[in-house]
Amino acid sequence: MGGISGLLMKFPSLIHFLLSLLEKIPARLPMPIEKLVSRVSYPRTGRHLQRYNNRGFRLVVGCIPYRYRESEDAKSIEEAIEVLVINAQNGKGILFPKGGWEKDESMEEAAIRETVEEAGVVGVIECKLGKWCYKSKRQSIYHEGHMFGLLVKQELDGWPEKNIRKREWVTVSKAREECPHLWMIEALEELVWRQTQAGAAQGGSK
Repeated sequence: MGGISGLLMKFPSLIHFLLSLLEKIPARLPMPIEKLVSRVSYPRTGRHLQRYNNRGFRLVVGCIPYRYRESEDAKSIEEAIEVLVINAQNGKGILFPKGGWEKDESMEEAAIRETVEEAGVVGVIECKLGKWCYKSKRQSIYHEGHMFGLLVKQELDGWPEKNIRKREWVTVSKAREECPHLWMIEALEELVWRQTQAGAAQGGSK
């Protein structure tokens, strides 16, 4: 095996470095955030545009909105971060905003749209945290979930689901304890790990 492929096979650490570098590159949206917000002035209804994977699982995307607390007593990245959660419509526990990925939008556009619709915040969307397959507790069908980190820059006074959703900034530990969805907790752990690694890298460069 020759060329670049052969070189990469001889140096697996180089492959790991390149992959970790790609993960740190923020996702770039194909349209401005203002246009995305205007698209959710009225929530979408129906599922005629809903995407499904090749196993028939409904594709769901969402964000973990977060911010850094203005505090000097935090001893770790986890203690410094607050995440925005919303209440479940059935009143059982808290969760992060998410919803169906539709055919006329990119995955990032769908994630931001759902976050605006359900939580009323906008910000900088980051690289995908991962993919999870889970069973819907309401409908007993399987979904494929994709989550992104979203560094919040603005909280909107009004948003489409304001009358049925309450939003709240909570600590990572509270979100971990009160969210009933294991796949969302795993996405949260991935967010904290990445922010911790980024903080360590910045500290090492000083």
